[in-house]
Amino acid sequence: MSALRLNPSLLKVPLYIAGKSVAEVQEALGLDDVLKLASNENAIGPSPLALAAAQQALAEAHRYPGLADRDLRRRLGPLTRPDFTEQHIMIGNGATDLIRLITQAFIFDGGEMVTSAITFPLYHICATMFGGTPVLAPPAANLGFDLPALAAAIGPDTRLVFICTPNNPTGMICRQPEVDDFLRQVPEHVLVVFDESYRDFADDPALPDPADYVAEGRNVIVIRSFSKSAGLANLRVGYAVARPDLVEYLHRAQLPFNTGTPALVAATASLDDQAYQERSRRLVHDELQWLYAALDALDLSYVRSQANFVLITDLPIDGFTLAERLSHRGVIVRPMGGWGLPAAIRVTVGAPEHNQRFAAALEAELAGLNGRSYA
Repeated sequence: MSALRLNPSLLKVPLYIAGKSVAEVQEALGLDDVLKLASNENAIGPSPLALAAAQQALAEAHRYPGLADRDLRRRLGPLTRPDFTEQHIMIGNGATDLIRLITQAFIFDGGEMVTSAITFPLYHICATMFGGTPVLAPPAANLGFDLPALAAAIGPDTRLVFICTPNNPTGMICRQPEVDDFLRQVPEHVLVVFDESYRDFADDPALPDPADYVAEGRNVIVIRSFSKSAGLANLRVGYAVARPDLVEYLHRAQLPFNTGTPALVAATASLDDQAYQERSRRLVHDELQWLYAALDALDLSYVRSQANFVLITDLPIDGFTLAERLSHRGVIVRPMGGWGLPAAIRVTVGAPEHNQRFAAALEAELAGLNGRSYA
């Protein structure tokens, strides 16, 4: 390596550490039965319609993708807004691919990217990767996005602002009046990206639809995903919504054939399974209430979520240590130290039996800290 000329920007990039897999914990700890509640995956799996479409498409796996990308964009345009077309949509290899290529398209010679200090870390990772400067605004007292702080952090070198709503890892949304006021303060040289990967789980009427800002001609891009609510995390399909001129520009950063036909047709088929979508949302909403009650019984602090996970805060033990101990009980959760919250963990909403198993393991670990039961 010493003889090679290395990219200095890449050398500054902190590695993104994904949540542990079931197989990884099974191998490391010699466990047979392991439950993963660390990566916000859909507890009921994908739609049967999506599976059937993907299976059928595998017969053409020797072919490069054909019209499946266009067909999905043609479906998503009017579904996003009746007046939108395929020209308003861009497909990515998951939402993370879109975050990467948007950053590459606008952060290229030292520009700044502004976001919250408590949010998805890939925003600042990508900004660093492409030679930009991440500017992390402090969160609000309740850990939500502080949009006035973000507005104050925008400067002459700012190119991008990333707003995650519902936010990962808090599950909190940015409300319509706050967003409207924020956008009035954003100068014309700044592009605002709304990451709405968890939008389909939200039921708060105060959640704005950023596609409306796109329709108004603003410098806004909206990112959405099939990984969470559609249960297609392993197939990697996300999409961006933007003005056609912005979409055309972003295509210059897109690799050819970046998403395969099995993934594309699975995503398209999932749009037709209304029963699946309702079942997925209902499970999350019902089980969130169960988890809140269980956490209240343990006298733990948490953030009420508009997504399919719960952030548990102010733990009496380091979050990494607690996550390690829970993994020995066969339950994988996500410690939040790398997100700036060392005394917190994030847990995905699972099926009822999953949530009950997590709560029992959590109670047992907390009881072991002080020798008393939390029941």
